[in-house]
Amino acid sequence: MNQDIIYAKLLDKGFQEKTASLLSEDLSIICAELEPCLSSWIDSGEENDYCANGISIKGLMSQYQLHYPAALLSVDWVIKDPNTATAAIKRGIR
Repeated sequence: MNQDIIYAKLLDKGFQEKTASLLSEDLSIICAELEPCLSSWIDSGEENDYCANGISIKGLMSQYQLHYPAALLSVDWVIKDPNTATAAIKRGIR
């Protein structure tokens, strides 16, 4: 997805410019499995769930009070590097 579109959506959602810039860069290269979740959020604000290695977007949002984009990127990390990401998340997100 286009980084500029993601950036604009993040700004609309109240993210600071620097945070929106960093998040939009990472979200623009999210894995294919999560693209439908990102697209739904960009298009309608809908926050879909996705689970990888026992870690879900909604679970991360609930347990660690993450915003949807951060939870999405965390699950992206789990997909791309399951052993490291899963162990880190189970230790706790700060």
